[in-house]
Amino acid sequence: MDVTAGTESPLRFGSFVLDVRSRELRTGARSVRLQEQPFEILCMMLERPGHVVTREELRRRLWPDGTFVDFEHSLNAAVKRLRAALGDDADNPRFVETLPRRGYRFICALGRPAADTAEPPPATPSMPRLAVLPFLNLTEDSCQEYFTDGLTEEMIAQLGQMCRGRIGVIARWSSAMFKDTRLRASEVGQALKADYLLEGSVRREGDRVRVTARLIHAADETHLWAESYERNLTECLSVQAEVAARIAQSLSVELAPAAPLPAQGAAASASAYQEYLRGRYHWNNYWNMRGDVRPGHEACFDQALSGFAQALALEPHFAPAHAMTARVHVGRAEFYLDQPRRALEIARTSAKRALELEPGLAESHLALGDVRRMLEWDWRGAELAYAQAIALNPSQENAHRRYAVLLACLSRRAEAVREAERACDMDPLCLIVGVSSALVQYLVGEYDGAIERCRRTMDLDPQFLPAQRLLAAANLQLGRTRDALEGLEAVHAAAPHDPIAAAWLAHAKAVTGDRTGALDRLAHVRKLGQARYLSPFHIAIAHAGLGDTDEAFAALETATVEADPALASIVAEPRFEPLRADPRYTRLVDLLGL
Repeated sequence: MDVTAGTESPLRFGSFVLDVRSRELRTGARSVRLQEQPFEILCMMLERPGHVVTREELRRRLWPDGTFVDFEHSLNAAVKRLRAALGDDADNPRFVETLPRRGYRFICALGRPAADTAEPPPATPSMPRLAVLPFLNLTEDSCQEYFTDGLTEEMIAQLGQMCRGRIGVIARWSSAMFKDTRLRASEVGQALKADYLLEGSVRREGDRVRVTARLIHAADETHLWAESYERNLTECLSVQAEVAARIAQSLSVELAPAAPLPAQGAAASASAYQEYLRGRYHWNNYWNMRGDVRPGHEACFDQALSGFAQALALEPHFAPAHAMTARVHVGRAEFYLDQPRRALEIARTSAKRALELEPGLAESHLALGDVRRMLEWDWRGAELAYAQAIALNPSQENAHRRYAVLLACLSRRAEAVREAERACDMDPLCLIVGVSSALVQYLVGEYDGAIERCRRTMDLDPQFLPAQRLLAAANLQLGRTRDALEGLEAVHAAAPHDPIAAAWLAHAKAVTGDRTGALDRLAHVRKLGQARYLSPFHIAIAHAGLGDTDEAFAALETATVEADPALASIVAEPRFEPLRADPRYTRLVDLLGL
């Protein structure tokens, strides 16, 4: 039977069904996004399954004479995107076999979908989605804002754990976008893709706390229930847990079967808990500043650590404060506010102490996963820690996006993209989640996808510099040198204090022939190092662009000694391509276990 893509009816291979007429690829009930060039490559191979489609044939069809493009790079990138969509592996292919210097061959058996499966089966109903909107501070003292914001965040975290697998809880950043909103419930629900909204208010009078919560069905704005709780301030931690448990129980009646509560560690005193909430408030303030390091922003880290330290001085066995201490030190390492190895070693100690005190705390497993990825290069251990964090709280977008970056560094392309999309689904309006998803796309070679995600993130905030910076890097990989240089020049002008932007600009200038300009930017980077820590990994990128191989490897050696958090991405980072034929690169990759 002739079953090739030249015919009109759909084709089946593996778990996939391809409909050429509608240009749609599906697996089960899910549609698989496939860009134009990878789709055409797939169709060409399916026209002659089992036979070689040469690189020259692909060039003539996809990039005819007169098309200005780096053919070799573009073809390799398109095949990578096709493999990522199919979940295929170049070393152990199930679908697309590479014949070096010749072309590609489709090796999976083809068939037609059976009559009763020609239409995809109906999708399994997704779990209901809940957004916890910022609780209103009804106390006249604005200094109590930290308590109200902290209560909201703890509600999100506890509901995510207690209702795991039954209710999808939108993450904090996206929900916080609607603080004091005048939008209707239906409009908020539509923006967040949330079925239900939880609103509330907090009033403190002397030593009394009154919390009111109400559940709203977003589509028709029906108020399903409202409850109030009043307790002494000294019982604020027990009130917090009770409110979360009561709301979860009420939600389970309205929405889904109840889930067992996770085991809790030792309770904290009211004063320790308030200091803990102050720490989280300052930690969140940094992310509210869009998560990019600017002069003065690092104060948020110091204030957060101060709050957690005071909480632990009052209650040394308070596990959440240990876990958040670990996360802040991971952040200090990631943003190069401290020598990374020193910060990550402190984070490891705090994360392990938190796990000793409370093994079921998702934040602790998340921090431990970061430490294993950035400090210990323990890829299997990091994956297990991230997986445990997700199992404890599937609504925690941080665990999904960090796990996605790990998978991208390990070249597990399809899994990485899928995990990044889950993070975006949990926190659709978060700038950090958006640019992390773009980074994953970039690291797996999906440069068009990275550009698309950067632009979507910049639609939310056109001045978000990490997205602008990554957009330029992706443009450079696609040969759009003018766009890349203009983008990096703009970022450098907006943030001349940012050594990463300057190092990336040095690399871009070097590979486009402006060696003088590249050396000037690299000198600027080193000048910035007089006042702050410099990432040797990003300095190595600049040297790789300049062709200064010895200097690049010297910087990478320093990166291993100092545990530069970016080092995990060395295999996936395309700007290190000029170094890969050097034996020193092989030794470095072996050292990292990659």
